[in-house]
Amino acid sequence: MKLQDNIRIAINSTAYYILSYLFVFIVHQSATILASFFFDYNIQVDYSKIIFMVSRYDWYFDSVKIIFSAGPLVCLILSIFMIVVAYRYKEFNGSLKLFFLWGFVHSISIFLGSAYAGALLGEGFGHVLIWMFMPDTGKLIITLISLFLLAAAGFALTRNFLLSGNIYYNLLETKNRFAFVVFQVILPFIIGSLIIVAIRYPVNLYELLRILTPVFIILTVLLSSFGFSVLYFDENPRTIKINGSLVAAAVIIYVVYRIALHFPVSI
Repeated sequence: MKLQDNIRIAINSTAYYILSYLFVFIVHQSATILASFFFDYNIQVDYSKIIFMVSRYDWYFDSVKIIFSAGPLVCLILSIFMIVVAYRYKEFNGSLKLFFLWGFVHSISIFLGSAYAGALLGEGFGHVLIWMFMPDTGKLIITLISLFLLAAAGFALTRNFLLSGNIYYNLLETKNRFAFVVFQVILPFIIGSLIIVAIRYPVNLYELLRILTPVFIILTVLLSSFGFSVLYFDENPRTIKINGSLVAAAVIIYVVYRIALHFPVSI
């Protein structure tokens, strides 16, 4: 594999990584906003967070439970949709399936990341656990189960990520597999996470953990990828090039999103 080709692969995958994150994040925020409407809470929304303009005395168990669990639960449902589509089109040699692969990674990471980060820090979904008077042992169990499920998700996704090699190649040999995983999966996660943190800056520790939660999936994909043999696709000619329209769309959408919500919007 030539370095230039690997860089093109990484750029395309990174564009899908950040686009799918923004989509999942907007769905998560929208679910939280809709949940707050049921309790007539005034809120402010910006590019990174939702601020509840209510007194601490206006919170009660039902409002805490529904509002802070709405986003993660919707992301769980979204993750099912994403993985179904990704599996349905895993043999398809178009690059769009990367949007659904990364979409599953982000949606399941927000769901499970909210669980373990909330249990550890007492923020976000952690408010639900606090109001349930969950003991530290229960929070530890939630954390361990969440991390285990993230690793299991990575193991289940490994073949799909390797099959995405048919976007660029007729076969994926064992000698080229590590480089492919690095440029198709590892680097897009690293670069994409840095871009997301930069765009959402400043982020608190709870949000930072949720952004970085895919690392548990990514590392599992890397480790389990060594157990696969040569993958043969088809003999149709392939060209490796940067998807200019995809990259431009990612840049434009993020710039518009960042500018549009730079100042908090009251709802």
